[in-house]
Amino acid sequence: MQSIKDILQGLPPSETQSRKVIGLRASSETEEPAESLDKRIAQIQAEIARRQEILKKAPVVTKVIKSPKECPWRDDPWRKCEDCQNGTREESQIEPEPRRTIYDVGACFMEVRYQELIDKSGLVGIELNHFFESAEIDKYNRELYTYLMEWEPTIGGGIYIAAKKDPDNPQGNGTGKSYALHALTHRLCRMGIPCLYGRTVDFLMQLRAAYDEGSQESESRVLRRYTQVPVLLWDDLGKESFRTDWGPEKFYYVIDYRVRTNKPIIISTNFDLGEIEAKFGRDNFGPAIASRLAGFCEMWTLGGPDRRVKGRFAR
Repeated sequence: MQSIKDILQGLPPSETQSRKVIGLRASSETEEPAESLDKRIAQIQAEIARRQEILKKAPVVTKVIKSPKECPWRDDPWRKCEDCQNGTREESQIEPEPRRTIYDVGACFMEVRYQELIDKSGLVGIELNHFFESAEIDKYNRELYTYLMEWEPTIGGGIYIAAKKDPDNPQGNGTGKSYALHALTHRLCRMGIPCLYGRTVDFLMQLRAAYDEGSQESESRVLRRYTQVPVLLWDDLGKESFRTDWGPEKFYYVIDYRVRTNKPIIISTNFDLGEIEAKFGRDNFGPAIASRLAGFCEMWTLGGPDRRVKGRFAR
């Protein structure tokens, strides 16, 4: 025999009004004899069936919820955004007039998810305003940016974006490499894919800070963050300064792990792989790092003028 509590729990979430109308509490089970309880259970079941029949014939209203500001349940402490992950939610009422309301909440849920992922992505300041949609697309970046806007992260592999140097920009600065990583971070978060953007010098600083007195961080936790994130976007590879093999070893560890587990890694740099090999030590980790990146990544170069200097970075 079903308990009153079980029957009430079997009602759809939208039938909270039915619970109030029926006016029963599961606690009453312990206060009534079995015969009376059976009768009340039968009454509840009949009432539920009656309401379900009414709702089958009730008019249906569809509403689209695009952002959390439009959420009808934002002030309800019992509702969670996870309740909307299937893309739709339904509310129904019997009084004053029968009606079913179907909410299209897919866009709202993705916006909430996007904000959560962006907050954890590592983007800061002006980086939060760098999107493909606002980039100045020209002959220098069109092919790469189009590729990144269509890139499918689930296939694995990596992307290596090096500066294409020329007499007008011999260092390859300001060609849009970092911007490309910022915009790609936004795109991945929009897709619901957790990712981590950071400069490689920041990675080293985090590792070193783990050994500071009173630090709440540890080297293993930093390494785990960079190896386990679904997509890693590393900016300015080669700008680091090494005194020993300790630093190159950590880079090798992260790169090697991601290659072996086929976790995407996207790198921007001013240096080609030969220069990276030299910077990380040709007698130790340099050749291994360069080899793994060569075998794992799609190789791209990005040239053009220094957009920061010319003020042409974005429309």
